[in-house]
Amino acid sequence: MNFEAELSPKRFYTIGEVSRITGVRPHVLRYWETRGKILKPFRKTSRHRLYRVADIQLIFEIKRLRDEEKLSLTAMRRQIQAHDRGPGPRYQAPLPLNPPEPEGLALLRAIRDELRAIKELLE
Repeated sequence: MNFEAELSPKRFYTIGEVSRITGVRPHVLRYWETRGKILKPFRKTSRHRLYRVADIQLIFEIKRLRDEEKLSLTAMRRQIQAHDRGPGPRYQAPLPLNPPEPEGLALLRAIRDELRAIKELLE
């Protein structure tokens, strides 16, 4: 499924956004994380879950395994781990070295950089 064209260009998505994109309810996503040990979203210091595009792709795969192949959580975990060991691309993207900065902070930094450039032009 090519959902990436529909997504806004963000690195991280909240559990509510992921729920709307995938059609999987938030409590099910939390269940797959805690009980199923399948999902491993990034956690902010505030403990909020942040999902990457690779996590969303994995959710679609889990959903397919559940709905089409009728696999249990244990069987899904085995299937996904077997796929991760294979030669193809892995589902999980590496964690970022720096946690994401809030969008407002990024905007303020961009404005600051523009103002510094204008100041240099005026001097």
